[in-house]
Amino acid sequence: MVKENLSDKNLKELFFHVGLAKTGSTYLQNKFFHKLKGIKYIHTSEFYHYNEIIAESTENKLLFSREFDRQFFDETIKIAEKYPYAKILIVLRSNEKWIASQYRRYVKNGGSRSFENFINIETNKGVWKIEDALFLPKLKFLKRHFSHKPLILFYEEFQEDPHKTFKKIADFSNSSYHEDEINLKAKHKSYSDKQLLFVRKLTGKFYKKDPYEFTDGEVTWLKFRTRWLILHLFLYLAKLIPVKNNKELIAKRQLTEYKSFFQKDWEQCHEFAKEHSAL
Repeated sequence: MVKENLSDKNLKELFFHVGLAKTGSTYLQNKFFHKLKGIKYIHTSEFYHYNEIIAESTENKLLFSREFDRQFFDETIKIAEKYPYAKILIVLRSNEKWIASQYRRYVKNGGSRSFENFINIETNKGVWKIEDALFLPKLKFLKRHFSHKPLILFYEEFQEDPHKTFKKIADFSNSSYHEDEINLKAKHKSYSDKQLLFVRKLTGKFYKKDPYEFTDGEVTWLKFRTRWLILHLFLYLAKLIPVKNNKELIAKRQLTEYKSFFQKDWEQCHEFAKEHSAL
């Protein structure tokens, strides 16, 4: 475990929520974090200015939030190198459901590959690799690079009892909140399989590259936004099409296989949390 250097603190207590993405991060950012009393929440849009904010803020306690997935190690090491005394909050979700949610976002954003070609547990060839979907290495990384125990939460428990999760976050950050101020309604609604299958078919037909395949500078902001608008028009039109579609975007059989494949990692994460989570 890294040693804490008090001279670097500048009397500020720092908290970083590092995701993961697709584990209720958007809800926490928009419905909960700013309701905490006794801590200053910095909006996620300002996250990458955290160095300047920490240096200039007159607040003694700051909370930053960003939902990482494949960029987890690259981004958290930047935090650890400068603020090893920061306190980290992370939320995990069962691997197969997390992967499925990531795939749905991939299709929504213009990806056209099938689920098994998005992440393939047999060949490890795809848009994502097996390593991207393992959580235990991420937890061990946090333990190795930060001086405080992280708060490790689980999305399934968050769904079952939101206020239990809220209380853990409040206790962890030594802050408070009023239950009657929290809106438990989710911010986003999921797109149906029919909509996503429709979009996947059209993007595969009309676009030569997936969004993830673009190199730096290959696509301009205007081209990206134009494509984004077209995709969301497709999603809206798919909702209006009066045709029944019983096809599944991801077969239940596939989810069962992926759950079995990642089960050891998931169980190890729960065991790790029992010993190393702050609460």
